[in-house]
Amino acid sequence: MKTKASPISASEGRIQARRLLKHLRSGSRAEAVAAARRFRRLATLRGRTAEDILDGRGDLRLKHALAVLAVEHGFDGWGAMKAAAEASSARSDTDALGPRGMYVRGMDVLLNRWFARYEDARASLDEQGGYLLPYEHQCFVCEAEGIRLLGLDPEDPDWARIGWDWAKPADRAAWKRLRDRRLVAMAG
Repeated sequence: MKTKASPISASEGRIQARRLLKHLRSGSRAEAVAAARRFRRLATLRGRTAEDILDGRGDLRLKHALAVLAVEHGFDGWGAMKAAAEASSARSDTDALGPRGMYVRGMDVLLNRWFARYEDARASLDEQGGYLLPYEHQCFVCEAEGIRLLGLDPEDPDWARIGWDWAKPADRAAWKRLRDRRLVAMAG
């Protein structure tokens, strides 16, 4: 069984696939050959030489490049990797909010507890209380004033339902309601 790397998003996959096709069609011989070797990972092209692939490169499309990326990430095909990426995104602690959606202007003056690892942030939350929120690849724990700055009510019962933990909520439906309120606050 193949070991799967983290799936890339569909948009990032398309960008990388277009770049791979561009390299395959490049005037640079070295760049084109390197790209052709990557296409040999596909079952349909496995037995071909890089030269064979270069000779038929006009027949290769975006779907083929997407399949190459999927195989390189340990998936059987683009559909499987895209589904894994979408599932990962659905579990993502930031979802449509973006990587910085839970940290806003004005929070820098508050006393927030910052952590590189979720486990440390969770331990701090358990010991000292607050609200555990994500920021890019870190976590921080803030007090009620930070939640107000996000345009949310710190007394909302959904906070208790998610365990005051945005990154790994105990109740997914409650988290979605809070997320929707945050999106409205961001748009407003």
